[in-house]
Amino acid sequence: MNEEQYFEKIAEYKLLAKHEVGQNFLIDSDASKRIVDLAEIDENDTVLEIGSGAGSLSYFIEQKASQADLIDIDDGLIQKLIEDFRDSKNVNPLVGNAMKWDYEKYTKIISNLPYYITSAILERVLLNAKNLKTGVFMVQKEVVSRLKAPLGSEDYGPLGLLIAYRSDFVKGFNVPRTSFAPAPHVDSSVFVLKIKNDNIEEASKLYKLVSALFLHKRKTIYNNLSQHLKDNAKAKETLEKAGIKANLRPQDVSLDGYLKLLRSLY
Repeated sequence: MNEEQYFEKIAEYKLLAKHEVGQNFLIDSDASKRIVDLAEIDENDTVLEIGSGAGSLSYFIEQKASQADLIDIDDGLIQKLIEDFRDSKNVNPLVGNAMKWDYEKYTKIISNLPYYITSAILERVLLNAKNLKTGVFMVQKEVVSRLKAPLGSEDYGPLGLLIAYRSDFVKGFNVPRTSFAPAPHVDSSVFVLKIKNDNIEEASKLYKLVSALFLHKRKTIYNNLSQHLKDNAKAKETLEKAGIKANLRPQDVSLDGYLKLLRSLY
C-alpha cells in the first residue's frame, strides 16, 4: 500500500475513534514523516512508539533500519498494524499500557501523546528510560509553554525541572487541528528531548523532592522543606548549606538551586 492509500485508510478510522482514551488520528503524512525524522533513527536504535493508533507514525518508523515496538492500549488498532506490517521484520505491534510499560531498553521514543495523560507519560519515560537518547513528542500546543515555563512563572514546576535536568528541550513545529481525524479542539505542537543526563537515581530523588516542595506553592521554600523533613532546624541548615534564601517561593528556585539542595540532603 502506498503512502497516499495508507493515509486515506487512516482517515476512515475517525468513526471508530474512542474519545475516552484521546484518540485523534494524524492524517497528515508530511507532518508524520517530519515527526519521525526528528528522532534521527539509525540502524543501532531500539525504538518505541507510544500510542501507535492507526499507524500514522508507524508507517515511517517501519521504513527505518532499526527494531521498533509499537504499543497501543487498543487491541483493535494493534490488530490493524499487525496486518499492515505482516511482512515487516523490524516493527513489532503490541497491546500495551504506557503507564505500565518497561522503557529501559529503548534509545528512541516517539509519540503523539494522549492529551489526558501527557504529563504522566512524560514523567514515567524520564524516570525509567535510562538508555534513552532522543524523545520526540507531540502534545497540545499550550502544554509546550508549560513544560518550558521560566523561573518564577506560575507554570514553573516539577515536570519542567525534571525535563531540564535530563534533557535539552528543542521546539519542533506546530500541527494544526485540521491534520487529525476526528479533529481535536486544539492545535498540537512537536518537541524533541535530547537526553544529556542518564542518572536515573538522582533524577528520581530530585523529582520526589521538588514534587513535595511544590505542594504548597504560596508557602516559602523553608516552610515546605520543614514540612517535608518534619524538622525545622534541618530545613534551615540545609537551605543555608545550599545557599538558598529561606523566604523564596518554590517557583523562585532554579534547577541548580534544587540540585544543591538535594545534594545537601544526601
